[in-house]
Amino acid sequence: MAAMVRACMPLRTPPAAASSTATAPAAPSKPRSSARVLVLGGTGRVGGSTATALSKLRPDLNILIGGRNREKGESLASELGEQSEFVKIDTGNAAMLEKALEDVDLVVHTAGPFQREAECTVLRAAISTKTAYIDVCDDMDYSWRAKAFHEEAKAQGVPAITTAGIYPGVSNVMAAELVSAARSEDGEPERLRFFYYTAGSGGAGPTILATSFLLLGEDVIAYNKGEEIKLKPYSGVLNIDFGKGVRKRDVYLLNLPEVKSAHKFLGVPTVSARFGTAPFFWNWGMEAFAKFLPVELLRDKDKVGKLVKEIDPLVRAIDGIVGERVSMRVSISFISISELYSSHFYSKSILLVLKLYLQ
Repeated sequence: MAAMVRACMPLRTPPAAASSTATAPAAPSKPRSSARVLVLGGTGRVGGSTATALSKLRPDLNILIGGRNREKGESLASELGEQSEFVKIDTGNAAMLEKALEDVDLVVHTAGPFQREAECTVLRAAISTKTAYIDVCDDMDYSWRAKAFHEEAKAQGVPAITTAGIYPGVSNVMAAELVSAARSEDGEPERLRFFYYTAGSGGAGPTILATSFLLLGEDVIAYNKGEEIKLKPYSGVLNIDFGKGVRKRDVYLLNLPEVKSAHKFLGVPTVSARFGTAPFFWNWGMEAFAKFLPVELLRDKDKVGKLVKEIDPLVRAIDGIVGERVSMRVSISFISISELYSSHFYSKSILLVLKLYLQ
């Protein structure tokens, strides 16, 4: 669902450094690993957590922290050790990106929000420099623009994956597992529903706030019996049981990319996605924003960014009270082919609750 290029290849091993002919002794070079990974948005909470996790998983990697905040980037690089360094990068500058990717084996794009981004600048640069690419995009329009590069990436031999975060990403895998299980039991999926719950910012910091506000300015794309329909954002509330520790929570319709992917690639005729947060009054605020704020404001990234700066300190304070937690529930309804004429429907769900410990 998320993959644009299914083929994989090992990370390249950098060539040995050329011997120096200078008479003066050269400064000791920084230790190099077998591969270099650039994390864009590395000074943010999602990117920083990604870099930290990669460092722990593969201590041999040379991790580049890409971002605009030198102080934060160098601080994180120092924490990760000698294998890491900060690289100042503007993701909107194609020339700067291509130069940065010349000696990189993999670029991880976490510099959201992806909403209202007109160009896939990082993906273009990755294909141009033949650098493996992965992003955590959570925007429907951006993800489908990215998928349009499938043939170009394939022709260049560039592995490229979009929408590979928690949701979409892990939730897509959950959905694919449910569809596969239904069909293995002689069933045909009729309806697939994604439900997400986030306590406070869910550990993602201001990025999730900006994403949520920008999504309030988009019509919700859903599918009903194979027909694409448009619904109002943050409407259609349902009370969903997320299991022990989270219990029942209200969730609301949002325009998320996994809906279209599940319909197009998994062949499920009815698909929707809903999201809710805590404390409960945040949901009331989101409803009010969707109903009363001008759509033009909610579609303006600069204005939304300013709004987030005002609200973020309050959200962080409340996060300390309610905690930072993410829960996902993916539910499928399917009809048994062997019992088609008696119309017996079945339902299954996969539930995943994550308590986040982000750096």
